[in-house]
Amino acid sequence: MAYLDRFGRDALGLGLLVLAALSLIGMTSLSQGSLITPWGLLLKRGLGLGGYGLVLFLAYLGGWVLRGGTATAPVKLLKRILALEGALFAWMTWLSIMEGLDLERAEAGLDGGIIGWGLGTLTARVLPVPLNALLWFLLWIGLALIGLGLWKRATTAFKAWVEREWQRPTQSTALSEKPAFPPTERVSPSPSSGAEGIPVAIVSATRDPRLPPLSLLTQEETNGIDEERILAVARKIEQTLAEFGIPAQVVGYRRGPTVTQFAVEPGYIERPGPDGQPMRQKVRVSQISALSRDLALALAAERLRIEAPVPGRSYVGIEVPNTTTTPVRLRPILESEAFQRLRSPLALALGRDVSGQPVVADLERMPHLLIAGTTGSGKSVCLASLITCLVMNNTPEQLRLAIMDPKMVELARFDGLPHILGRVETEIERMLAVLRWALNEMDQRYRLFEAARARDLNAYNAKQTRKNQPGLPRIVIIIDELADLMMSAPDQTEHSLVRLAQLARATGIHLVIATQRPSTDVLTGLIKANFPARIAFAVASSVDSRVILDANGAESLLGRGDMLFLNPEVGSPIRAQGVILKDSEINRVVAYWHRLADEPEEAPWEALLQEEENEDDDLLEQAIALVRRTQRASASLLQRRLRVGYPRAARLLDELEAMGIVGPAQGGGREREVLIPPEDEDQDADTG
Repeated sequence: MAYLDRFGRDALGLGLLVLAALSLIGMTSLSQGSLITPWGLLLKRGLGLGGYGLVLFLAYLGGWVLRGGTATAPVKLLKRILALEGALFAWMTWLSIMEGLDLERAEAGLDGGIIGWGLGTLTARVLPVPLNALLWFLLWIGLALIGLGLWKRATTAFKAWVEREWQRPTQSTALSEKPAFPPTERVSPSPSSGAEGIPVAIVSATRDPRLPPLSLLTQEETNGIDEERILAVARKIEQTLAEFGIPAQVVGYRRGPTVTQFAVEPGYIERPGPDGQPMRQKVRVSQISALSRDLALALAAERLRIEAPVPGRSYVGIEVPNTTTTPVRLRPILESEAFQRLRSPLALALGRDVSGQPVVADLERMPHLLIAGTTGSGKSVCLASLITCLVMNNTPEQLRLAIMDPKMVELARFDGLPHILGRVETEIERMLAVLRWALNEMDQRYRLFEAARARDLNAYNAKQTRKNQPGLPRIVIIIDELADLMMSAPDQTEHSLVRLAQLARATGIHLVIATQRPSTDVLTGLIKANFPARIAFAVASSVDSRVILDANGAESLLGRGDMLFLNPEVGSPIRAQGVILKDSEINRVVAYWHRLADEPEEAPWEALLQEEENEDDDLLEQAIALVRRTQRASASLLQRRLRVGYPRAARLLDELEAMGIVGPAQGGGREREVLIPPEDEDQDADTG
C-alpha cells in the first residue's frame, strides 16, 4: 500500500506539472492543437491575467505534492488549497476594478477576464469604487498569506509593530514631563515569535551613563517555526515507540534555538495479574531511555538526547535537533527581565534553553565556574561572551579582570581594556605569577576586612562608602586552557586554584576556568570539589561527561555552542545554546572603552616576577652545589630538592648546560651527564 500511495502521489504531481505547462503553451500560442488551442483561449478569456496565476498555482501544487506535501492533515491541506484559489480570484477581481470594469478588455483576455469582471460588477452595485477595490485587495493579501502558511508570522509581526508605535508617544511624553530624571535607556519591545517561546524584552533598565550603550550589540533574528515538520516528528516518535511495544503520546513540545524538546507521556500496558485478570502497568521511564538510538535512526537525527524525566514535569523530554539553528545574541538577553531580576554586577548571560527562555547566572553566588569541552565546541566563544557581558555592565572601578590565554589568539583581542590588569598573559611563567599574586591579594584583603570588621567585600565597600573612601573592585580571573598550566606546573597550579576557590569568595575574587581535556589528571578531585558550577560543551565520550558533570549527557550535544549548564542551586543540568558574538560587536565594545581609558597601568604581579629573577641567582648556586654533590642532573631532581616548578627547573638546566656544568639532553627520560667532578675530587686535586 505504501508503494501504491507513493506511486499515486508521484503521478498526481507530474500530472499537475504537465497541465501547468500545457496551459502556459496554450495561453501564449506557442503551439496549436485541437485541445491546447481551445483550452488556452478559454483560460485567457475567462481568467485574463489570472490564467498565468493559475499556471503558477498548478506548478506550485505539483511540486508540493512531489515533495510529500500530501502527508499534511487533509483538513489543513484543503484549507490551504481553497485559500490559494480564493486569492487568485480576488486578485483577478481587483485587476478588473482597477481598470474600470471594462467588459471589452475582459473579453479580450485582459485584466481579470470575464470571471473577474463579473465578481467586480456584483460588489460594485453595493460598494463605492474605492472601498470595493480596497476590499478585494485586502482579501487577496489575506488569502495568499493563509494559503502560503505565513498568516501567523505576519499577524505576529503586525502586532509587534502596532505595540511599538503605540508605546513610542507615551515614552516621549514621560521623558518630556520629567526631564530632571537621570539618563535612562528604555528598551523597546522587539518582534518575537510566541510559538518559539522567545520572550519580548519590555524591561526599562536604568544604566550607568559611563557604561557602553546596548546599541553596540546586534539584535536577535528569529526564524519561523515549521509546524508541519514538528507534527510529523511527533507522529514519528509515537509510531517508533509503538513499534517497540511502548504506548506513549506526545503531549507538547518546546522549541529552542538548536533543538526541539518533545514532551512524551508514557502510557499503560495491560498484563495478566496474579488472578488472571488483566492489570494495567505504567511504562517505565528506562524503557523509553533505552530506545535513544532507535529513535535517532527513525528520525534521521545526528544526535538525540532523552531527559527522563524532565525535572518538575510528568513527562519524558526527547530533544531532536532543528533543521535550522537560530544564533543567540547577547543584547536581547541583557534586555530580558530574567537578567534584570538578578541585580548583580557579576550577572552572566549564558544563552537560551530548549524553550527559548534566557539562561542567566550570578557569578557572585556560584562563586567559581568551570568550563570544559572538546576542541571547537564553543569554549573560547563562551569566554568571549562572558567577558563582554561583564564589561558591558561594570566600570573599571567596579571590576578588574586577569585574563590568561595560552592559545595567544582567542582572547588577545580584549587586550587594552581598562578592566584588564596589565595585559592578556600568554606565557606559562607569567600565568603562575598571576596566581601567586591573587593569593597575596586575597590575604591582603582578609587583613583589611579584619581591621574594618567586615565579613565580605560588600560589607567592606559599604563601610568605605560611608567614610567617603574608595572601595575595592571585584576581580575575575579567567584561564582559557587549564591543561597547559597543569602539564607545566601541576603542584603549584592545583595548590593555587584550590586555595583561591576555597577562600577567595568573600574577598570578591572569582575564577572562570576552561579546558579542552576533561580528564582526571587535569580536573583533579580537589579542583572539581571547589567548582560546583560547571558548563559542559560537546565531549567525545560519556566518561568525559561524567568527569565534568558527574553524569552522562554531554556526549549527546551537537557542538558549536550547545551546552549543559550545571547550576549548584538547581542540581540538574540545563541544556542551552550559548551566546555568540560577532567580531564587529566585540570591536565596538573594546573601542568604546579605549576612548575612555587612561594610560595602561603596569601589572601588579610585575614586582613578583622581578623578585623571582633575583631569586634565580641564589637558586642557580644551589643547583650547581646539588649537581656537584649528587652527580645527577634532571628537572625532577631540581623540582624535588629546590621546591620549584617545572618551568623554573627546566630553565635552570638550560643555564647549567650553557655554563658547561651538564651535558645536553639525552632523551628517553634519561638524566643529563654531569661534566664537573664532585667536591671530594676537587679537594684531593687541590691537596695534591
